[in-house]
Amino acid sequence: MSTRTPVLDAAETPDAPQPPAGQQWQRLHPRMIVVSVSWLVGPAVPLLGAILVARDLLNSHGLIVLGSYVVVAGVQAGHEWVRYRTTRFRITDSKVELHSGLFFRTDKSIPRDRVRSADLTANPVHRLFGLAAVKVGTGQHTARSEDDELVLDGISRDQALQFRALLLNRGGATHPDGTAASPELPVPLARMRWSWARYAPLTVTTVAGVLAVVTGGSKLLDTLGLDLTDSGTARNVWDWLSSVPLALAVAVVAVVLLAVGVAGSLVAFAEAWYGFRLEREPEGSLHLVRGLLTSRSVSVAERRICGVELTRPLPLRLLSAARLNLLATGLGGHSARFSNPAQLMPAAPLDSAHQITADVLDLTSSPITQAALRGHPRPALRRRLVRGCLLAPAGAAALAGAGAGSGLLPWWTVAAAALLTAACGAPLARDAYRGLGHALHGDYLVVRQGTFVRRTVALRRERIVGWTGRQSYTQRRAGLCTLTATTAAGKGAVRIRDIGVAEGIAFAEATLPGLLAPFCETPAGTTNPLEDQVLRCVPEWRKEPCSKH
Repeated sequence: MSTRTPVLDAAETPDAPQPPAGQQWQRLHPRMIVVSVSWLVGPAVPLLGAILVARDLLNSHGLIVLGSYVVVAGVQAGHEWVRYRTTRFRITDSKVELHSGLFFRTDKSIPRDRVRSADLTANPVHRLFGLAAVKVGTGQHTARSEDDELVLDGISRDQALQFRALLLNRGGATHPDGTAASPELPVPLARMRWSWARYAPLTVTTVAGVLAVVTGGSKLLDTLGLDLTDSGTARNVWDWLSSVPLALAVAVVAVVLLAVGVAGSLVAFAEAWYGFRLEREPEGSLHLVRGLLTSRSVSVAERRICGVELTRPLPLRLLSAARLNLLATGLGGHSARFSNPAQLMPAAPLDSAHQITADVLDLTSSPITQAALRGHPRPALRRRLVRGCLLAPAGAAALAGAGAGSGLLPWWTVAAAALLTAACGAPLARDAYRGLGHALHGDYLVVRQGTFVRRTVALRRERIVGWTGRQSYTQRRAGLCTLTATTAAGKGAVRIRDIGVAEGIAFAEATLPGLLAPFCETPAGTTNPLEDQVLRCVPEWRKEPCSKH
């Protein structure tokens, strides 16, 4: 709950009783004022480096940019001082409270029984000053900004650890005689293996790294008002590329860009996953620690875990590797400061991912490997062939034609783009069709789909809160539909695309018996109304979405 009204707290009222010591209002750490300007270090380093390298080209424009950084740093420090003076927080027996704001007061209160997770992060500047940031997860999917979350950024690390322990009810155990019991040790589930780094260049980080370097470099030069044509080094490189054969020049540029992307992906892997450790704590929660410069520590109560998602981008599929994400209430929404809290492990061998899946779900084997997935009807293949062999080549040809018409691309790119897309369309469409599958295995619903990024979800059936069925015009013509299992975990929905209508209704009823019974008619002597009388069931199912009461 969040309000923006001036409030006089009970602790400030002279006659109000003071709370116990464990419930006293606490403030942020004053060192956070220095930490708040740390984000300026990133842009300042390349800025100063460019000024140092190209000091002979520096003009008044560059000096104005440098001066603006100094002004922004002062404004940011002043804003952080106001936040430090006006922010207070405390944990009571029933709720977590946060008061902040000077002109507009923000009062937030979260019941402790709604706390789903506690995410602790510390970037290099935080760690240098012994500080940390804690985000309280409540399982809400509607949070669109930090104003809708409870985040404590700028408390001491000891405070953060104590804060997380209190939120997750991890009090010290005691013997019947009242003496403290020796704490149980956590059970390790996974540790960092540096051999996994070989999969890092096969992710989008490689391409993103190249684009970031090229885009960032061009923007930096433009900000400083510098022109590479005035640089002797840049002219020498361009003259050399112009003097060699075109194929060699293209190969050299490609190798340089590839080397930059691979190096960037390896650096990003080391920074994100250094010290990776996944443990099951005695208090009934999963605890994940990782990070080299920015340390992350995430704890999720096991009672909040709904399942896992195994993702396999096309390059990782070729090498039998995958990534693993956790589906749990409280991890759906997150700000940029708390990026990707649900990722359980980096790209790793498929066998390791399946083993960690079984350990996280506390099973002897992964339901993803044990489930016998059922394929989808043939009309689902036709839909993918139409998109891959007709629509995609037409779109590629249109884009290439627009480029050729504007003079940016030669005319032969139109035919090449259309032929290449058509040649790849049919195999990719068949692969996407083979990737479709769904099954029930024990207490889990298993769904698989995708070709460029193949996703397999294992979701606990008891965590499904309802079913939604949708049909497009082409799906109605083909007798298909898209079933969506709504849940409070992850993105809030697990979709089964292009499943037969009769089979989809039968599958939904088998997943949660009795959920669709009010929408089906059972004539005398019929043993399976969902298959024998699907035409009577479907009209009612279309009119009113199903929901679990």
